[in-house]
Amino acid sequence: MKILKYIRLTLFPISVLYGIIIRIRNFLFDIGKLPSKKYPLPLISVGNITVGGTGKTPLTEFLIKSLIENYKLALLSRGYKRKTTGVIISDDKSTALDIGDEPFQIKSKFPQLLVTVAEKRVEGIDAMLELNNKPEVIILDDAYQHRYVKPGLSILVTDYNRPLWKDLMLPAGELREPISGKKRANIILVNKCPEKLSIAEQCNIIKRLNIDTDQSVYFSTIGYQNCISLFCKNKVLTDLDLKEQNILLVTGIANPKPLLQYVNAFSNNVDLIQFADHYQFKEVDLQKIEKRFNNLNGKQKIILTTEKDAVRLREILKVTDSISEFIWYIPIEIKLLNNQQEEFLDKIVKYVKQNK
Repeated sequence: MKILKYIRLTLFPISVLYGIIIRIRNFLFDIGKLPSKKYPLPLISVGNITVGGTGKTPLTEFLIKSLIENYKLALLSRGYKRKTTGVIISDDKSTALDIGDEPFQIKSKFPQLLVTVAEKRVEGIDAMLELNNKPEVIILDDAYQHRYVKPGLSILVTDYNRPLWKDLMLPAGELREPISGKKRANIILVNKCPEKLSIAEQCNIIKRLNIDTDQSVYFSTIGYQNCISLFCKNKVLTDLDLKEQNILLVTGIANPKPLLQYVNAFSNNVDLIQFADHYQFKEVDLQKIEKRFNNLNGKQKIILTTEKDAVRLREILKVTDSISEFIWYIPIEIKLLNNQQEEFLDKIVKYVKQNK
């Protein structure tokens, strides 16, 4: 811990300089010196200020699930770590390497969804609006700092375990921009909260966020669903089933601790292999996973991974590979606290209806 503190202290001058640059950039957007393009259709931005996993993807899926039956819906992402460049409008042949693991995961769940990736969001939107079957509503994934597009509704997702007011700017801390950037959000969602977060603590968080009168704050937690077989979606494992298993947990996400805690509650024998966030698995990694799996005790054992990692594992695994039948992934979902799910959704739908 002392080493980390020393490193942060060393990097602090760079953070100050970076913070100045970002403040100047934001100021130029605020006064119109840098262009921010508006579009005549509902644009919903989902993003964060903190680097790493805050839970944007399950929130995005929640929005898609809520809107897709009534609107021609599109998702626009930059397609982080894809092997392509420029504007790519996905189709049935698109892979995770073409559009990125998160967009591919979402496209797999919602085949009727129009998914487009582009480094420059303006180019991505313009390309979609030239289609014959153009979208009525666009969700902008991870676009909070991409200010060349002006969203009509902006949702900022923060992590309960990493309060904004306790953090520093990159590289000494994990903030992409100064905390003042939260003022651009219409809705702030404090995610990954304990399920029984007290009203008193919620009020304290809202006070520390120092929101404006036209901003709304909601609290949510991550819910883990039944595990699904990697190559057979009809096969599931419940929480009770997990109690009987020895588990090799394989992750390539920013923060695997919550998942590890969840799995440890069911199994007394959990081994973890942790890769970097958005890690692209290679053949040598499969050999490492297989070796660790074979070293697990007992006959009842599985390899468990996240839904995002499952997307990338499918890119290099075959159904016939020796470990394939033992690999399961665990989907997650957003659960709003205080029975506010309908209120939250009503706010989204109201914005869409008023701007469609």
